Amino acid sequence: MPQIPSSTQQDYGEDAMTGSVRIATRRYQDPLARVWLACAEQIGFRVRRTTGAYASSDGRGTLLIADDGLFDPDDSLAQMLFHELCHALVEGDTGESREDWGLGYGIGSNPWREHACLRLQAYLAGGVGLRDFFAPTTDFRVTFWNSLPEDPFAAAQAVGGRRERSCIAARIGAWRASLPRWQPLHQALAASSAIASAVTPRQLADDRRTDSDTLPLPSLWTDAASPSALHPAGHAPIAEYFQGHGCADCAWRFTDGPHQHCQHAPDVALPDTAPACRRWEAAAELDCLTCGACCREAYDAVEVTDDEAVNHCHPELIITDGSRRKLRRTGSRCAALSGGHNAHEIYACTIYPGRPRTCRDFTLGSENCLDARKRVGLSL
Repeated sequence: MPQIPSSTQQDYGEDAMTGSVRIATRRYQDPLARVWLACAEQIGFRVRRTTGAYASSDGRGTLLIADDGLFDPDDSLAQMLFHELCHALVEGDTGESREDWGLGYGIGSNPWREHACLRLQAYLAGGVGLRDFFAPTTDFRVTFWNSLPEDPFAAAQAVGGRRERSCIAARIGAWRASLPRWQPLHQALAASSAIASAVTPRQLADDRRTDSDTLPLPSLWTDAASPSALHPAGHAPIAEYFQGHGCADCAWRFTDGPHQHCQHAPDVALPDTAPACRRWEAAAELDCLTCGACCREAYDAVEVTDDEAVNHCHPELIITDGSRRKLRRTGSRCAALSGGHNAHEIYACTIYPGRPRTCRDFTLGSENCLDARKRVGLSL
C-alpha cells in the first residue's frame, strides 16, 4: 500500500487511511433555490421537478419545473419559479385553476397575457435591482422583453398607452401582489437582492470573456445591480426613469397645511423636492373620461337614498333590495356608464347631471380614486 503524505492524511482524515466510504448526511442547496421554493410553498404552491415540461402549472396547485439538466446556462430554479408566480398574479384565481394558467398552446395568438407577465416580472424584479438577473428564458425575451422601456408599464399611445391590454393586466397583478397572501414574494425578492449583494466580487478573472469559445460565459451575477433607494414616502423605490418629475407633479399628491403628502402614504410629510417613485403618475393625465374605475369593476354597488332625484328622473336604473336602493348594473359596470369598450374610447355617465350623491362625493385624485384605479389596473 503506497504511503500517504502526512499533509494529505490531515486533509482527508481517516477515510484516506482506511479506505472507508464517508456517508453524506446533508445535501447542498443553492440558496436562491431554497428561498424561492419556500416562497412558492408559503404562497400555497407545490413544486415538482420534471423532464416533461420546462415551466408550467397543473391547475391544481403544483408548479412543474424542468430538471436542472434541461436548463439553459443562464436559467435557474429561482428565475423559473418567479416567472410562474408572476403568471399566477396576472391570471388570478381563475387562471390558477387551469392547466398552464389557461394559456396552453394558444399563447401565440394571445401574446398579451405573456406580455403582461413579463411587464410585471420586470417591475417587481427591477425594484430590487434584479431585472436583468431574473430575465425570462422564453422566446419572448428576444421578441418582447429586450424591447421593454425602463418603465415596464409604458406603451405607445397608438396601442392604447396606459390602457393597453397587457399593461392593465400587469398592474392588476401588481395590485394582487400587495395582498397578504403574496407577501412571501416580496420577502423572496428582498432575500435574492441580499444574496446578490453578498456575491462579492461580482466579477472574477474567468468572467472576463473574450470572443474565444474556449472561455466560460460571464457569470449571471454580473447582471445584478444595486436596488434603487427608497422614496421618502417609504412605499416604493425612487424611479430614475421618471427623471425631471417628482411628487410636485404627481397625480397622487395632496397638501395638508404647509406640506405635500402622497395618497400611497398619507401620514408622511414630503419635501418639495421629493423625486418620482415607481408609482408616479402625471397629474395632468388623471382624467375621469379615460378611467371610469369607480363606475365599473372597482366597486360592486352605488347606494341611492330615498330623497335623491335619480329615483324620479331615472326609475329604470333603480333596484330596490329590501330597504336599500342602488343603481342597476350591467355585468360589472354601472348601467349608466357608457363607452370604454376599447383602449381609445372614452367613458361617460349618461345621467351625470342627476347622478347620486355617492357619485358626486367621489373626488378625483382621492384615496378612494387611487384604490379604484388600482383594482382595474390603471394605477400601481
